[in-house]
Amino acid sequence: MFEATGFQALPGFILERIALYVSNRESTFAMTIYDPSYCDDKPVKAYLPLMAVNRTLRAIAASLFYRFASMEIGMSKRSHSRRYVMPSILTLEDVAKIGAQDYVKQIRLEVDAYVLEDGLYKDAGYIEDEIIPLIEKFSKFTSANTFYLTHNADSDFMYESKRRWRHVGEHPEDPKSKALEDVDIAGALDKIKRAVVEAVPRARRVVFLGGNQNMYSPTEHDKKLNCNVLDFMESLVSSLALGHVSLMKTKVSKGLLASLSSSQMALRSITLSHNKGTQQHIEIVRRNWSRLEKLHLDHLTTHAVVRMTWGDGGSGTLVYPRLKHLCINVCSGSRSAIQRQPTTNPFPALTTLICHGQFPFSTPIILTEGAKHIRRLDLDLDADLMEEYGNSLFAERSFEALENVTLGWCVRGSPRVPQSQILFTKGLSIGAKTQVAHLHNLKVDWLDSASLKGLHALATLHSLDMELTSITPVQALMIFNACPQLQRAYISLQDETERRYSEIRMPDEAELTEFQETHKGCKSKLQSLGIYSTGFSRSRRAAEYIVMISNVLPCLKRVCVSSFIRVIPNKYIPDNAFASKLYDAINSALKRKAYKNNTKIHSIDFTIDNCW
Repeated sequence: MFEATGFQALPGFILERIALYVSNRESTFAMTIYDPSYCDDKPVKAYLPLMAVNRTLRAIAASLFYRFASMEIGMSKRSHSRRYVMPSILTLEDVAKIGAQDYVKQIRLEVDAYVLEDGLYKDAGYIEDEIIPLIEKFSKFTSANTFYLTHNADSDFMYESKRRWRHVGEHPEDPKSKALEDVDIAGALDKIKRAVVEAVPRARRVVFLGGNQNMYSPTEHDKKLNCNVLDFMESLVSSLALGHVSLMKTKVSKGLLASLSSSQMALRSITLSHNKGTQQHIEIVRRNWSRLEKLHLDHLTTHAVVRMTWGDGGSGTLVYPRLKHLCINVCSGSRSAIQRQPTTNPFPALTTLICHGQFPFSTPIILTEGAKHIRRLDLDLDADLMEEYGNSLFAERSFEALENVTLGWCVRGSPRVPQSQILFTKGLSIGAKTQVAHLHNLKVDWLDSASLKGLHALATLHSLDMELTSITPVQALMIFNACPQLQRAYISLQDETERRYSEIRMPDEAELTEFQETHKGCKSKLQSLGIYSTGFSRSRRAAEYIVMISNVLPCLKRVCVSSFIRVIPNKYIPDNAFASKLYDAINSALKRKAYKNNTKIHSIDFTIDNCW
């Protein structure tokens, strides 16, 4: 058990990092970098034991465990479809019984019109007697600021609805038919909307999640119910003073477009995720041009992105004067100069530019003009872009304000060695005061001390990440020595030799001594070294070189072996077998005679880590 007094002395943000670390260790889900459209609605059980440590840690763990809860509107007691899929999801009713409503920040509002119809058919007072009182209980959830809206349909109630409406067609004069025709779904949803707005008035952000409305051969009644729910969501949105909206696999109706474009809405942040980039989606962005500060585009085409910069009337460039953060993730399609391109910089205030996949713009104006004020640059490049603009865009220290740079090769193409080598060098030199550099998916053919000495930007570098960019142990030490302020590095190692597998052996005692003598003048200040992957024939040989590098770094305190591998950009899966095998090999290497009385090497903390 942790020492309570020690924990109480730690700052809150450190305790939160500890809680997140423990939950990641317990979780079996793939890690993903935060996406505003991503909805993580599964409480992590690892938070529960932390609540018993002390009052301080309880508050932090509870804020993470209870931050998300659901409100199922129209979900019957015998339905609870989501409970079968996600048995651990918390409902607002669960949280209210526990008295943890102050921790809830995000609410998932799920609507099933078929269940509502069933309830109203059986009981005209269903809304007033059951639904509204339930919503009114949630008036204490004053801290909730985000709604996740989705429309799902329980298959049993959908089938029952179709059966009843067939009966209406066959027996229109039947009293049961008239009772069903009298059901007012639109009126019921309007009452629910007013109750929700009164109960949770502080919501400032809405995330639309596409539900399971897809069905074969929908009837006119199915279409009507779907329209009723969409109208309910649009009405709810127009009743809230939103600043942020996310659309994930969601169709945009004219009504929703009008609501999200009104002058009262004042949207500052928009996310479009897994949408086709229809004209309606594009118009939501374009109509909020004057207020928009953050724009996140996920799985859109290059053409859709470029169209967002088109001026009105078919000419000129639409300028977003306040946009500071632009993230384009998994952009696809060909980049074409034939498409109308911006003639002036559409983003004059941009400080963060992220583009994974195909860079959508044929003109370099966004980068050339942005070099004066962009502080974070994260780009996937390709051969055409490098050949056409590489020298002009990425001249040494050309980005005056750049602090954080990520450059790599587009996953759709394989890098050519000369271009990849140039990109590696430019990534370490384009910023005038770069502190963090991430160079991924590159091939480094040659590297020497002389070429590194000319890179002035290395003087300010504090953190270096070389994911999927393999370097040899000697090249790694060259880079560490060339960066006087470097404290953290994350590298992918490859073997020095290209001999056949059968000829590769472990370094003997003489080679260990020679390596130590060759690099004993190392002046690197590196304190933390991460190993992402190794290109060695055997784990033991990789371990030997990891220990050899660690032994000559004078300030090194920690070596961490990653237990995750990247499968696509920003997506990771566990690979505990690789990490455990390499970790065991490192422990075996440390037992060699050469390190027996070496207090320095044994003071380093060698670990397996899954959240580097």
